This record gives sequence, structure tokens and C-alpha cells, in this order.
Amino acid sequence: MKGLLYKEWATLTSSYKQTVFFIAFLYGGISILTGQTGMAYALLVVFSILITSTISFDENSHWDIYARTLPVTPAQLVGSKYLFGLCGLALGTVCTVLIVLLISAMLAVGVRFAVRTYRESMELSETELLCSTLTAAISDKLRYSGEVGQNMFIQGVGTTDSGGGGSFAISDDGEVVIQTTDSEEFRLLGSASYPQGLRVRTTGTGETGFISYSAETGIFTVSFAIADAQGNILKETCFDVKRINAGKK
Repeated sequence: MKGLLYKEWATLTSSYKQTVFFIAFLYGGISILTGQTGMAYALLVVFSILITSTISFDENSHWDIYARTLPVTPAQLVGSKYLFGLCGLALGTVCTVLIVLLISAMLAVGVRFAVRTYRESMELSETELLCSTLTAAISDKLRYSGEVGQNMFIQGVGTTDSGGGGSFAISDDGEVVIQTTDSEEFRLLGSASYPQGLRVRTTGTGETGFISYSAETGIFTVSFAIADAQGNILKETCFDVKRINAGKK
């Protein structure tokens, strides 16, 4: 039986040695590059066709006549064909499974990478949006502020409990608030404006690390940073706001 199986293998490799490797790389490469498992399953069909083609080679070479002179029975001849066919199918199945597993692994890695990229992109966009929204809101309050002395008047809020930029503060949950004389905190933006756990942090510049005021020039200097839920700084900004009511102190 071993001799018959070796004969089948020799017949196949002598005729399709290069073709088998070419087809395996072709179908496997297309499956991996396109991410389609259909070509991998087609490889199994191609293996089956190549294995059964040994019957045609036997007919052309009149192998059946020569086999009658060998010390083998017809059952062994037929059995070797079936056994070799099963071995070929097993080999094709293993190749197909390996290709499918490789494609699945690549798709899983690709999906994780896409999800991570999407989250980073969304976080960056939301950071930019929060930063620009805070910049516009703070600038609007400071630009039209009234007296800037021991106390400070801010439109839409009223008189605060400290002058300059000290009336603006960052709460424990990382949101910008304005402290009024009634010991209340006026939230500059709603909590929904801080998505994905984004928080405001000081940058260490200015009187309070947030806003400073120059009485000589009537200019507020604002500096703050946007951080994620883990405290990692995502963006820092610093800008000046000219007080329109500079004549009023």
C-alpha cells in the first residue's frame, strides 16, 4: 500500500509540482489580500480536482495493464486511490483552515485598529470643539465685563466675589464655573459640553493658573488645558481678551 501511495504522490508532483504551489499562493494570497474566505474554500475544490486527475494519467500511461503484473490486489489499487484522495482533501482542508484563521485574525486586528482610530479621532474632534466653545464663552463674558476691581460684574451672571480673573474657577469635576457674591457657582457650559470624560485643567500660568488681568492694558490673559478622563493633556490654549468697557473700573 505504501508503494501505491508513493506512486500516486510521484505522479501528482511530477505533473503539478509548480502548479500546486502557484495555485496555493494565488488563491491564498487573494483570500488574504481581499479578506474573502471564498477563495480559500475554492482552494479545497482545486485540490480535489488535482487529486482526481491522477486517474487520467493512469489511463494515458496504461497503468492498469502494468498493475496486473504487480503483487497487489484490485482492492488495494482502488483503496490507494481513495486513501490518497482523502489525504489530499485533508491537506487542502488544513490549508483552507489556516488561511481562514489568518484572515479572521487580520480582520480582528483591523477592526480593533479601526475602533481605536475612530475613538481617537472622536476624542480629538470633541477636544477641539470643547476648547473653541470655552474660548468663545469665556471671551464673551470677559469682553463685556463691567467693573474690574475687588469685585467684578459679568453680564448674565451678576457681581462676582472677586475681581480680575479670580471669579472664574475650575470645579472639582473639571468644569469652568463663575463664583458669585451669593456663594453660588454659575456653570459657564452645561455638563453635556464635556463629553467622553473631558475636563479642564490649569496650565500653571496667570494669577490663578487660569485667568489674569492687566489693569494698565485692560487685557485678560486666559490659559487652560483640556485633559481626558485619565488626566492626560490633549490640548493647551492661551489667548488674550480685550475688555471693551475698559473705561470703567
